[in-house]
Formats: sequence, C-alpha cells, structure tokens
Amino acid sequence: MIQKKTLGGIIFVSCYILIQTCSSKKEQQISIDKNTVIANEPIELTTTHIRHSDISSCTWYVGKKEVSRGTDLVFYKPSEEDAENFIRVLITLKDGTSYEDSVYFSTLPVMYIESEISYENVRKEEYTSAFMRLTGDKNYLPSELYHGKAEIHLRGNTTSELTKRPFKLKLEEKTNLLGLGETKHWVLLANAIDSTLLRNKLVYDFSGDIGADCHMNSENVTLIYNGEYQGVYQLCEQVRVGESSVNIFDWEDIANKIAKKISLDLKYEKQIMVEEQLLIETLLEEDLCSDFSWMKTHSYDFPSLKKLNETEDRDIQTNFNLENYINFDSLPDPTGGVLLEMDFYHKEDANLKTCYSLPIYYNEPFAGDTYSKLNAYIREQIQVLEYALHDTDFTYHNESPHYQVIGEGWFDWQDSFQQVGVKYKAIDFYSGVFDGVHYSELIDMDSLIVNFLVCEFTVNWDSMKNSVFLYKDIEGPFYISPAWDYDWAWGNSNFGLNTWDPKIWQTTDEFFANEEYYQTVQWNRYLIRDPYFLTLAYEKYWQIRDTVIEDLIRDSGKIDQYAEKLKLAADANDEKWGGSMGSYEGQKFDEGIDSLKSFMKQRVEWLDLQFASVETLRSSLGYYMVSDDLAVEPVDTISQKGMNVVTVHVLLPENECTEYPKSMSFQLNGTHFYTANVVDGTAKILIPDCDLREEKGALNTVQVRALDEKGEYMINPEGTVTGDYRNGISNYVCFLKDGVT
Repeated sequence: MIQKKTLGGIIFVSCYILIQTCSSKKEQQISIDKNTVIANEPIELTTTHIRHSDISSCTWYVGKKEVSRGTDLVFYKPSEEDAENFIRVLITLKDGTSYEDSVYFSTLPVMYIESEISYENVRKEEYTSAFMRLTGDKNYLPSELYHGKAEIHLRGNTTSELTKRPFKLKLEEKTNLLGLGETKHWVLLANAIDSTLLRNKLVYDFSGDIGADCHMNSENVTLIYNGEYQGVYQLCEQVRVGESSVNIFDWEDIANKIAKKISLDLKYEKQIMVEEQLLIETLLEEDLCSDFSWMKTHSYDFPSLKKLNETEDRDIQTNFNLENYINFDSLPDPTGGVLLEMDFYHKEDANLKTCYSLPIYYNEPFAGDTYSKLNAYIREQIQVLEYALHDTDFTYHNESPHYQVIGEGWFDWQDSFQQVGVKYKAIDFYSGVFDGVHYSELIDMDSLIVNFLVCEFTVNWDSMKNSVFLYKDIEGPFYISPAWDYDWAWGNSNFGLNTWDPKIWQTTDEFFANEEYYQTVQWNRYLIRDPYFLTLAYEKYWQIRDTVIEDLIRDSGKIDQYAEKLKLAADANDEKWGGSMGSYEGQKFDEGIDSLKSFMKQRVEWLDLQFASVETLRSSLGYYMVSDDLAVEPVDTISQKGMNVVTVHVLLPENECTEYPKSMSFQLNGTHFYTANVVDGTAKILIPDCDLREEKGALNTVQVRALDEKGEYMINPEGTVTGDYRNGISNYVCFLKDGVT
C-alpha cells in the first residue's frame, strides 16, 4: 500500500484531529475541519459561536515552532518540510478563553490510541480498553480506516522489555485496515532493535513473492498514544486462523457459534439480562475453547456460569446438551484445522513435544490437546514426519528403529564447538495410518523449499528455533508457514559474531545451534541430506534470483523504494528513540539501510557460488555424504522410447572384510522406488516417462542405495549417528528428460 504519493508537487498525507478545549464555556469550540493534511493546501477552521470581534489572536505552531500569528481566524498552509510534526492552532479570545486543536502531519497512516492506561503501563497479562482511530490519505477507502473501540495488551518476548513497546490490538469489529485483510486481531510491531524498521516487512513480502502459501501483510504507521508521538510501528495481521491470515478450518469458530446460541437462549429465557448477553457469550466461548472434551461427550458444564451463580447468588443453567446447538455429524473428521508453533519460550507448554525435543504446541485451537481424537491424529502425524526425516530414505517405516532423546547434552564451547553428550534410547512406535509415507506427502514440499530459502537468504538468528509456524487444514499436508519474527535477520544481531557473516550456512553453522539441543535436530538439517530436496532448492533459487532477489538489492529496487517512502518518518522515529535498541544500539535509519543492503549483496554473491549446481550445493552444505563405492552413469534418456535408463556400478571390492551389495534401491524424486539386482558389479533400471516430474525443464533426481542380502540399506558410517540419522551407502544423479545435466 502506498504511504506517500506525489502528485503535482503535493504530498498527500494523513492526520488525526485531537480537540483539546481549555474553557468553561463548552458551547463554544473550534476545530480543524479536515482529517487529511495536504502539503501546500490550507488547513481550514470551523468555529461555533465565535465572532471575529471576539478574537485576540490566532496562532499556528508546527511542533514547538510558531509559524503564523494573526488577529483573525486565519488558515495555515503546511509545506512539505512540516511533515512528521504536530500542527496546532491556538485561539485566544479577548476575554482570555482559549481553544486548541491539533493534527499530526505524517507521510504514513497515523494510528491514534487513547486509553486510561499509559503507554509504559500496558500489560501483557490482560487487555486494556482503548479507543483507536486510524487515518490515512486518499489512497485508502473509508472502510480501510477505523474509528472505534479497541483493546490493547503488550506482546513479544525480549522485545517487550524494551522502552519502545510492541502491542497486540483487538478491534470491536472486523475491519480491513489499510486493505491488509479483514480481522479483529492486529499487532503493532515496534521493530525497536532494527534501525531500518523494515526487516520484518521485507521478509514477509519476500516470502509471499517467492510462493509462500500464507504470508503476513503489513504496513508502517505512525503511532500517537494518549496524544504523544511514539514513533513508527509495523501494523500487521496477527498470525491466527482466519480468512485473511491462516485460512483453514476453525474449531474455535464452532465454540463461538455454540456460545452465541446458548447466550441467546439464556436471554430469551430471562436467566440473564439483555445487557449481559454479549459478556456471557464471551465467557461461554472462553470456556469451550479452553476444554474441547465436549467434542467427545457432546455436553458441557460451564465453569463461568457456575462461578457467576456462586458469586452473585443466581440460578443460571450451567449444564447443556450441545447436540441441541450443533450437528456433530456435520463436522469434519478431526484430521486438521490446526495452527501449531515451535518456540523455546513455551517449552513447558509444548503439548506436542516430539521425540527429538522439538517444542511444538497448539496455537489454535489453543486447547487442541483436550480434543482427544484431533490430538491423537496430529501428534501421530508430527512424530511420523520427524521420524521420516531421520530415516535413511526419508520415508516413515514401522519396521525402522525409532529413537527418543533422553539426554540433551551440552554445547562444547572449547573444543568441538558443537552439542556433545547427547543420549538416545530406542523406543516402540507404530503408525497404522502413515507406514511407507515419504515426508513430502506429510508436509508441503514447496513450503519447505520457501522456508529453507528464507532462512538462508536472511541468515536469521531465530530461524527454525522460535516463532516457527505449522498449519494443516482438514485435508492435505502440513505447511511450514507463515514466516514470522525476522528483526534479527541480515546480520542484525550479535555484531562481530557469526550472525554477521554473509558467507555461512545458517542451517549448518553450529553457532546458530548453541542455545538449545533441538536446534541441532531442526528439520532443515535433515532436508539438506536429501538430494531431491537440494534439487528443488537449486531450481527455486535460480527462479527467484534474477527477479525477486535482484529487485530487492538493486539500486532503486524495493529496499530503496521502501526506504524513500519511510525516510521522513524514520528520521522522526530516530529522534524519538535515539536509533536502534539492539546490538547496534544507536544506529540510525540511513546507516542501517546501507548496512542492510551491503549485507544482502554480499550474501547473494556468496549464495550464487554455492547454488552453481546441485553438486556444489550438496558439497557446500556438507551434510549428505555420498559414497565413492557407487558410481552412477549419466542417465540415458534417449535410447529407449518412453524410458530412462539409470545405471550404477558397484566399486566395493569383493573380499572377506567388505560386504558386497546384492541389489540396489533407486529412489526417484522422493516417492518412486525401484529395485535391481547387482550383476557383474552393475545394477540397472528403467524409469518410465510417466514417473518423471511434469514441469517443463524440471530436473529429476535419483538416489541409489546399496542393499544387503536381506534387502536392507547398507549403512555408511560417514554421516551416520546412531539414534539420530543413518546415512546409507549411496550416490545420486540429476537429469533432464531431454538431456543429461
């Protein structure tokens, strides 16, 4: 959305009228007539019961500077240089009575919040009532602005402790603020540790531009809280289930509908008063959303109503047969409709914690673990996905050994600079639903690729550690999305350490895994062992390299465009807060933009070299160890019509010390498996064209693995850690249908 538009030398900007009257004669008033200030156009005044002969002076101020004074009601024509200031008019009558009115003149939309609670005292634990008004220029429709009640509370983890505070907003009704999406739930990101004020917005937009199924829309705004300027904030949808955010089936919406119907019944039966109905509806919804056991019993005894009866000596019905309010037979099978999150700040609440200690928990429905059928299905699929990623062929098998971490060890800062002392134990695990399922059938492959490229392009400190979201609809796989919390991206944290180095892999660098054991087993570290995944990542990188990425980093590209629009507002923010509050404390906007662009350009230059080919990518990442004992020929795509010949030669010596493979497994593009016997040191298969990828010019990937006489994978000690990951004696080849790569 455009924040500033130049048209014939006029800058259209936004403002808000804040009327402050200093008079006992309340029937007399004066106000600025317009909601929008336009440079070089006069600000008109509206008066009531004031005569020109009554006026002693009419004085205009821009900030603290007096810019105009007269003895009549005169207008003020603001200039472009007046932007990012309060413009105030003071009218003094001859009898000493005075009136004031002011607007904030900004190049951004302006959000005004009025509350009895001061800016510094808004709490995280509870909502505070407020009145909110959002104004914008003529590029916005009236329906995209707001004027009404709201609730506010503090949000964030470490950022909530800073003096520039991040907030969560809940509006009285759904509104499509600035065209970002229709919802009640919004966040105001302070971006206090990011001198550019842009990292989060750039990443959210970037993820959407490269194909994320879900990404968060946002715009920068100027915040005025209780009449005081608080700087530039990023107005963004909250990550939650909803049509404008994560658009999946909503179990909590079922609770809302039941609560609404019950509260209406209680009102009609005169068990509650009319004015209580909305409050009772909210309490009932909160009860139902905190305990989904009613999905099994179809009845519920509401704690909030029982408490109301006890405290107010009332006799409201508390127990209800919910079949009278919802047709349970019409509800879908509980195989999805979940938004999950991984975050170490909620390790104790990780009700979906995996066997490798990934602290995954329900974001929505918040109490998903109390819905037994839903919880059992989701827990099983998440664990199967994890085991598939740890398996030799990236496919879940009931017969494979399954492990659980029982000792997370510690990070060795002195010698190995990695996690040591980790202990695993073998456990029994069985899935009656997902046996033989490849990870790409459990979680969307495109979302994995997008997530990996976002993590690597940004070198974000928190990637795959905190604020990692997963969602799943009733049908279909999981998605790892949307990208969230990237203000530590592109070298913005821990200056002088690895996070500022543009020539490392975020996925494999041990420094990025020193805080928590589960970072050492984050999913990207297993995906990069799969040559099929690497092939898709390679293709995607070059699809976006000269388009989306280049448009970011080039001169006059997206970063420069964003920076130009934000410049005046960012300078005002710097004056208010003294620059960044993070590792680069005091860094100002201009320096931050230069640093950001410099890091990005160095990063892309290095990534270009690593992504030169699938093999350079594999070798650079270093996690998938190919075996010199297997040699795969270039794939013959021509000699046999409709077929592709894959030939592998076994170079293992046949002696008493080394087992010789009896057959070979061929895995095509993840989900297609073939087997061929080794005859005279060679195994060969024919792959039909119908099994190849359908996209024009798409690379196909075949991974070959040696099998022993029992038909089991022969293990390569290099790249294998018992309990963690078993690397087979394997190699791979990529090919195009119309020729060898």
